[in-house]
Amino acid sequence: MLIDTHAHLTDEKFLGLTDDIIKDLENQKVEKVFCMATDKKSIEDVFDLSQKYPNIYAMLGIHPEDLDDWDDKTKNRIIELSQNPKVIGIGEIGLDYHYRNDNKEKQKHVFVEQLKLAHMLKLPVSIHNRDSIGDLLEILKANKHLLEFGGVIHCFSESPEIFREIKKLGLKIGFGGTLTFKNSVTAPLVCKECDMTDFLIETDCPYLAPEPFRGKLNEPKYTTYIAQKIGLIKGVSYDTVVDQAKKNALELFKKVNL
Repeated sequence: MLIDTHAHLTDEKFLGLTDDIIKDLENQKVEKVFCMATDKKSIEDVFDLSQKYPNIYAMLGIHPEDLDDWDDKTKNRIIELSQNPKVIGIGEIGLDYHYRNDNKEKQKHVFVEQLKLAHMLKLPVSIHNRDSIGDLLEILKANKHLLEFGGVIHCFSESPEIFREIKKLGLKIGFGGTLTFKNSVTAPLVCKECDMTDFLIETDCPYLAPEPFRGKLNEPKYTTYIAQKIGLIKGVSYDTVVDQAKKNALELFKKVNL
């Protein structure tokens, strides 16, 4: 069965739908969902959801678009909640210069602070990158010692050359709906090149639904379309992709196995 390694089930777009979606996961052949926090409110919401459902796991962090939510109180709250076995990583953290690039230094500072936090807690990270790969790579290379417990660049759509740099850092990449898009160029090239141990499968729901649902509400059940696309590109069976992706996820997010 599939694991959706990056979802936003507490997003307002799922208002009134979340419980039904989770209750239907087994019927949709989705075994587990790793749910991301992005701000102070979602840290609490994601944690509560992980306590309510055995197949939902929490990752806690502050997204680069929600920088004002990062302070000592938030940091200490993440430390407190991370003692719970259902909190398996720090995320979603990273850099995003798409809408704003006038706060780059603050973004970089908060990103590094959360990398330090993840290392202190001995947890992997889920990293966001949008129009920021140069600075992101520079930070990751300069702080490689903070990546001891691994991580993933989620929704990876950079070039094969960038992928090779990411791999040297010991990080995995996440393939999502963008891999299936008809105008996707770099992600299929990376998918073809990467080893079977290099990737995770994710939806980033409710956003970035795969073909043929592009533009519609994304859900964890659509991981099956991403797995099918990976198999098609790599010339391996669907079951092979699903089994290996699950193995990769459990290898990285070790608290899931405890």
